[in-house]
Amino acid sequence: MLARPAGKEELKKAGFIYEPKLDGTRTVCYKDEKGIRFINRRGNDITARYPEFSFIKEINAKTCVLDGEVVVYDKHGNPDFHLLQRREQVARRDISEIRSEELPATYVVFDILEKEGKSLTDLPLKERKKILDETVTDGKHIQKIFYTENGPGLWEQVEKRKLEGVIGKDWTSEYYPGARTPLWIKIKYLKTIDCVIVGYTSEKRIISALALAVYSQGKLRYIGRTVGKGFTEEFLKALHKELVPLEIKEPPVTYEGGKDIHWLMPKLVCEVSYLEMSKDIIMRASVFLRMRYDKKPEECVLEEQVVL
Repeated sequence: MLARPAGKEELKKAGFIYEPKLDGTRTVCYKDEKGIRFINRRGNDITARYPEFSFIKEINAKTCVLDGEVVVYDKHGNPDFHLLQRREQVARRDISEIRSEELPATYVVFDILEKEGKSLTDLPLKERKKILDETVTDGKHIQKIFYTENGPGLWEQVEKRKLEGVIGKDWTSEYYPGARTPLWIKIKYLKTIDCVIVGYTSEKRIISALALAVYSQGKLRYIGRTVGKGFTEEFLKALHKELVPLEIKEPPVTYEGGKDIHWLMPKLVCEVSYLEMSKDIIMRASVFLRMRYDKKPEECVLEEQVVL
């Protein structure tokens, strides 16, 4: 189940609870007689990346399905996606075990979808939370998410700690897998957007800027470039190797600028921050934040990310 973008005025909705929006990877946990496994939004099994996730005893059910977020906390106790990426970019088991000691991850659970073979998605959130409390015990690498009815109070903490934002949920809502409804809303502290990388320029470096687009009404729409404040030379070299095989001659978007862009097949996703969105939907002062290998290009929908 997904959330729709909303403004700060939605922090006082009657009948809603509010949770911190975590800077991690959305992951479903399956427990059965074989053990536990973790599947991300792209349908990939990421269990081997997290050998420390051995919290079978903390889940009081023979079988169940949990919805949550994999995070790595920094020294201040805040979720840090850059630290998490150091875990996600590892394929070898031996290195994963080393990283699990250096950068231990936590699975933060916020919903339960099935227990002992019975679907719970048609139950209201209030009942699912009660069942979740009865099923999951907080441990070293698993914890239940904090929630409150005091949206403005939670927002104050988000601003103070510079967290990603707040998720609001209708206390009576059922769970609709894959659906983005007004029953779940997201209020972002920073203006960020997930974009499809459709090109790049090479004026001063191997990659000087990325040309970005999002889907709107079923079509890719160019929304500007992001500059390289978030780039390191090591990162640029690695990214360039990924981009070169994707190069194409014709732009995949309508573009009226110059001919300095190397156009790409729309296969990769990144997240950027921006100051504001212009009336003609072009980002101002955008800055690259990170790659989002956990998201598909078709998930980068303008109307699902920006309050227009």
